[in-house]
Parts: sequence; C-alpha cells; structure tokens
Amino acid sequence: MFGWLRKKDWRNSPAHLLLLSKFRSGDSTDRYRGAEYWETVLKEKPLKVIEQFLKEGVLEPAGLQELVDYKFKVSDLKPMLKERGLKISGRKEELIQRLIENDEQSMRDATKGLDIYRCTKEGMRLAEHYLEGEKAKRDAAERDVVDLLVRKEFSKAVRIVAQYETYQIFPRGLGIDWKDYDVEPGVESLKIIFERTPEILKDIEEDRLDKLRLSAAMMQLWGINIAGRWLPDDFETGSRLDSDAACRMFVFYAAHLRNMAGYKEARVKTVEVSSVDDGNTCAECQKIGGKKYKVESVPELPYAKCTCDIGCRCTTIVGDFQ
Repeated sequence: MFGWLRKKDWRNSPAHLLLLSKFRSGDSTDRYRGAEYWETVLKEKPLKVIEQFLKEGVLEPAGLQELVDYKFKVSDLKPMLKERGLKISGRKEELIQRLIENDEQSMRDATKGLDIYRCTKEGMRLAEHYLEGEKAKRDAAERDVVDLLVRKEFSKAVRIVAQYETYQIFPRGLGIDWKDYDVEPGVESLKIIFERTPEILKDIEEDRLDKLRLSAAMMQLWGINIAGRWLPDDFETGSRLDSDAACRMFVFYAAHLRNMAGYKEARVKTVEVSSVDDGNTCAECQKIGGKKYKVESVPELPYAKCTCDIGCRCTTIVGDFQ
C-alpha cells in the first residue's frame, strides 16, 4: 500500500546509496549474503535491498566485461593473452576487451555462473551523486582540521574528526566510540608531532619539518598512510626518506613516547624491541630486534641508526613488570 514511500525513502538513505555505489563496476550478491553489518545499517537484509534495486531499474545483470573484470586479476589476464599471442600491455579494461574480441566464448565459459550485477545509467547517477556529496563533506572536514592544526587548536581538531566519524555509515576503527571519544590521547600525540623531532629526522631542514608536521598530524588523525595530499606538489624532504616515510616517523615517534609513558605508569620493568622480519628491514634494526631493555634505557624509536628505505618500523612489546 505504501510502496511509493519505501521507494522514496531508500533514495534518501545514505546506507542504501552506499550499497548501490558498490555495484558501479559490478559486484556479486554473494558478498552481502548474511552480512549482518550491512543489515544493521540498512535496517533490512541487504539481499532484499538488492532485489528492490533490480525491480526499480537501478541495477541490472553485469555484462561480459564486468564479469571478466570481477573474476580475474591483471596477473591472471596476462598469461591468457600471452597464450593467445595477444599484446599484454595496457590498462586492465583494455586487456579484458582484447580477450573478449579474440575469444568471446571462452570468456563466457570462464565466467559462467557468476551472479554479478552493475548499476544502470540511473543507478550510476544516484551512486555518483551520493559519493560526490560524501567527498565534499570529507574535504570540508579536512579543511577545518588543517585550519585548527595551523592554529594549534589540537583539541578542537580531534573533535572535528570524531564528529565526522560519528556520522559515517561504517565508522573507522573497531570498538571506537566516536560519540564519546576521549580526545586527550590524540591531543598528546599532536603535541609531540608539532613540538618534538625524532633523531631519525634530524637531517631535515626546519622549514621542511614544519610542512611534514602538519601532514603527519593529518595522517595521525585520519588514520591514513599517504601524506602527499597536504604537501606542495614539488615538495621534497631533502633526506633519504620520502614524505610519506618521514611523516610516518613522526607518527611512530608520538606513539613510542606515549607507550613509554604508559609503561612507566603501569610499572613495566622491561620491554622487547620487535623489528619486522622482511627484506625491507635494515641491519641496524635487525641488531636491536629481539633485544630486551629496561624501560628507562629503551633506544628511541623510530631507531636513529635505521637505514631502511621506508623508515624504521620497530616497536616495543611488554616484557616484565616490577
């Protein structure tokens, strides 16, 4: 009786529009079968919503291009092209098109049985409009935070991020109560980032460090690993570390100092330095990896003697208590 109301409602529901946006390049309904986290935000089962999308013409069965794209990675496509004596360079969509043009039936056989759907033209319009609106909100929040960081209003900056996350359909982090978020740990980290410099970055000029501090603070607050968006396009650190790595060193340093303070408060007696066991770890970091230190004599982390191209990744693990 009230079907027209339901139709209107989902178009104004961010959760429903987010789900619709997942089908822009084609997606499987299997991904959403029994997905309780989606059911929680949609207030109904996701497969039921997808059925509604199909009935209302915003989703349709995917074409062969999307089916191949969904099933195969580029690393899968290149051997298939090589086997057929076809060119293996180009973007993924070009590789797929090349295979379809050369051997369409094989591609149909290879993707048979896949339950994949894509946005129709109207569905794409709705999804893109939603995503553009969400990007505008994120950009506005980031600009506000940058302005607050420049003015050293750290508490307000942390609260802006918490407020932004509160209104996300799937907020960042597990078990974080963004509605009642404790800003003090974030403020402490920001103070360290802006007021102190780890030894590993001592060879970088002060004016460059200031730019890196702002980007590192944004990385810390937003939980991301890329600093470039808040740095000038032609920015260079003037050291062996690139801007992303240098900013990570600030973030890791803040975490290290806060951890050390926490260990002392908890009466931890010793800690063990843990280094990453892979090909990117330098000899200096390997030397201290696995060693135990008294809390008051733990070497500064990130380790000043580190020569890793991606920066030091050493951390500490609690050992003995007093």
